[in-house]
Amino acid sequence: MRITTGSLLSLLLLAACSGAAGPGADDGGSGGSGGGEASTGDSPTTAAPTSGGPSGTGTGTAEGGQGSCGDGKVDDGELCDGADLDGKQCGDLDPGYIGGTLACAANCGSFDASGCELDPQAAVVALNELTAKGASEGPYADKGDAIELYNAGGAAAELGGWKLSDDPRFPVDKTYVFPAGTMLAPGEFMVLVAFDELAMTGELPFGIADDKEETITLVDAGDGAVDQVIVNGADAVGSYCRLPDGTGGWSVCAQTFGAANAAVSELCGDGVVGAGEDCDGVELAGQTCEGLGLGFTGGTLACAPTCMFDASMCESESMAINELEATDDQIELYNAGNQAIDVSGWILTDDVVDQDYDPAADPEKLVFPPQSSLAAKQFLVVAKGMKVGEHPFGLGAAGDTVTLLRPNLAVVDQVSYGPDEAALSYCRLPDGPGGAWTVDCKPSFGAANKGP
Repeated sequence: MRITTGSLLSLLLLAACSGAAGPGADDGGSGGSGGGEASTGDSPTTAAPTSGGPSGTGTGTAEGGQGSCGDGKVDDGELCDGADLDGKQCGDLDPGYIGGTLACAANCGSFDASGCELDPQAAVVALNELTAKGASEGPYADKGDAIELYNAGGAAAELGGWKLSDDPRFPVDKTYVFPAGTMLAPGEFMVLVAFDELAMTGELPFGIADDKEETITLVDAGDGAVDQVIVNGADAVGSYCRLPDGTGGWSVCAQTFGAANAAVSELCGDGVVGAGEDCDGVELAGQTCEGLGLGFTGGTLACAPTCMFDASMCESESMAINELEATDDQIELYNAGNQAIDVSGWILTDDVVDQDYDPAADPEKLVFPPQSSLAAKQFLVVAKGMKVGEHPFGLGAAGDTVTLLRPNLAVVDQVSYGPDEAALSYCRLPDGPGGAWTVDCKPSFGAANKGP
């Protein structure tokens, strides 16, 4: 992988987690779940819904869209923005709505239909809650990734022949087809969990990755769009749900599978680790950086305001500055570990770092933005420039020192070279923290290093 320009969200790739659940699944989400890569298996010719269901959820700025949410104008990557609903009304989202007032969710990535008027004689089925880690307690605990449906209408819904998938093309091996006679009563919740090949239990032949964007789509027996949600996998580590049930916009929630949804704020902040929370304030439930199983060897684990673990201060010995050259000022980083590493807030600089290093006095440093990660066994080539993900400083032909630091200014790796040593390529052999720095390597930015 050689990426030297563009946004850091494209620059820093996350590896799909391993351990797909269900027959034929070939992608990874945590806890035995799969990701959302397109399958090459048999696929019906069903067109993917562009927006559907009670919220008409589609790609929004909160899930990586390119719009400017909050400017009152629907841009690319937004479904709506403030009062601009792109011409949509309640009835456009579902025939079960006969009037009322449609609104735009705060993230511009979904509609809020809680003000719409329901037809008491119609069924309104919606995707209602999902998790990429599995339920932590209750009747669905330890059963893998889960998706909840809810009937917000006043009539029962016949779901026989409906399809649910994490691939809008609905490939056979990644699609759950509801059995004939499946019913969902008014006000009833239905929870589907990952298929377990050993126990032959569960329903979903796909999983929800916790490290990348996923698209979950529901269509009826005639392949008509019912609902769709696009979610940043990190938001679904605990629970991602509608508030209120069936009609509201999507947000990070407390886990309530099989029951009414609840906002994280109702539980998060009380200092007690509750359902759907990794942590709460200073209470980490005994977890440590090492215990996360992400290749960390130490450091300080923290709790984010959403009551999810914040590993940005955790330490890892698998990350290294791996190759550099002073002609085009390229710097390569390499994750030699077996897990993706969160580099949010990490600093790359050519200032000589010592005990008096002050990031505020170093205007040419590169600071990796939030939610930045480098996948296991992956290379990251950082070019010189002023774009996002590029370093503004140059590498001196007469010699220089490059340092990679954590947000707490702990040094991850540092390399110094002398005159002309980096003119062609100065690299580690073999790749990674244990490799010896070697002069005149064959340039191999984005790939395994090669000797002179």
